[in-house]
Amino acid sequence: MMRKVYLIVFFSLLLNTAAADKLEARMYFTKTFGHVHQHPLDNSNSLTILQCAHFLEVLDKEKLDADWAYVKVGEDKGYIRKDFLSDKKPNCWQEKYPRFFQSLNLDLTQMYFWGRLSDHYIEGKSSLK
Repeated sequence: MMRKVYLIVFFSLLLNTAAADKLEARMYFTKTFGHVHQHPLDNSNSLTILQCAHFLEVLDKEKLDADWAYVKVGEDKGYIRKDFLSDKKPNCWQEKYPRFFQSLNLDLTQMYFWGRLSDHYIEGKSSLK
């Protein structure tokens, strides 16, 4: 009897969790390094570090805003800039030059630093004349 109750509770929790965050799309990260943030802000806490071509799931559009997407990477759920995402797998330099990239021997701290820099780096043309 108790086993049936546990199974019912387990499956109801599983269904409620799945319904809370609806999968909207599967996308790829396009920058060399970056972060999934706790809140939709560049200075927000980092939940995990990403490398170029990392696969992620875009969740519930109700949690989206103009510049940020609500995503799931592994067990982490957080926010990432929409302009860092692509429907197609990007052609990353890490894959083009794997020996060079592996020879850098980047540790987690260095990847964290370069990802933070990428979060704050603004690409485009200057409006200064």
